[in-house]
Amino acid sequence: MKHIEYIDSIKGFAIFLMVMGHAIAWNYVDWNEVCVYDIEQPLNVKIGGLIWQLIYSFHMPLFFMVSGYLSYKTYEWENFYSFLKKKIMRLLIPWIFSFGIIYLVRGSMGYWFLLCLFEMSVIGFIVNMFSKIINRASNCMLDVLIVFTLYFFIKFVHVYKWEMFGIELGNFDNAFLPYFIGVILRKYKGVFSLYTQNNVFYTCFLLLFVFLFVSRYFIKDNIIIQMIYTYSYHILPLIGSLLVFYAFEHGFFKKVWPILSYMGKKTLPIYILHILFVIQINEIGDFILNQNVVTSMTMQIIYTVTISTIAIILSLMLYKVICISNFFKRVLFGEY
Repeated sequence: MKHIEYIDSIKGFAIFLMVMGHAIAWNYVDWNEVCVYDIEQPLNVKIGGLIWQLIYSFHMPLFFMVSGYLSYKTYEWENFYSFLKKKIMRLLIPWIFSFGIIYLVRGSMGYWFLLCLFEMSVIGFIVNMFSKIINRASNCMLDVLIVFTLYFFIKFVHVYKWEMFGIELGNFDNAFLPYFIGVILRKYKGVFSLYTQNNVFYTCFLLLFVFLFVSRYFIKDNIIIQMIYTYSYHILPLIGSLLVFYAFEHGFFKKVWPILSYMGKKTLPIYILHILFVIQINEIGDFILNQNVVTSMTMQIIYTVTISTIAIILSLMLYKVICISNFFKRVLFGEY
């Protein structure tokens, strides 16, 4: 299928952005003071967090949109057991066995993305079966209505507050829309073609993304802009992810597609292992932050791209070593 040609490249692009986002945040003593935007921040701090905010405005939703796109199949209920077993092996067991890595290195309660994607995969199967029953004619608008109705229900019950033993079980509320938009793009090829082949959609989405993203810099004395910024986090991830789909459909970064595609096929090993290799030197972060705006941003990009590249290469090298053991290959990376 034509579109699969660059889907792995999109995954590779997204995993690089994720590593780069971590390289930026972990380069400061307290990343919250730099990366989390505050209108009262001095200019150099605002600029220091700009690239991180841009990356985090869409990169994880992009993963979920790609996952939704790849997940759509015409399942039957009798496939559920084999489907669930596959997802447990591929996602849940690696989440359990990699728990110690993230806890020891960063003090976090496991890799939230693996657990969240497992939850979304199961939810996706159930919702797709539900849609198959009540939407026998495969009407796109009815599927959109079903998805948004379920999304608003999830938001209404505040699912993100679900926790057990300090582990957040409700992170999938923010993954729900991008995941199912990915499903719809795969299920309705006409919708996908209409968007990716229409420059009007791209232009409007790009302008809207820029407007929503930069609105944070103008909220101080404008209540309307403040409201736009406050609620933009619902829209920015979707628009940003769709823009990436459009860009890759039209050959964005095509010369490095083979590299990105390889990374895209190894996103799980990179995701699990990169944390061991992202160098954290706070003095460098402080030095970069205290330069003038242009120099600071340039140095930050060069430094974090370099660190991210090294971390990814070392992660893939360690992955090759670990895969010598079939046991660790299965339990850490879900590969059989």
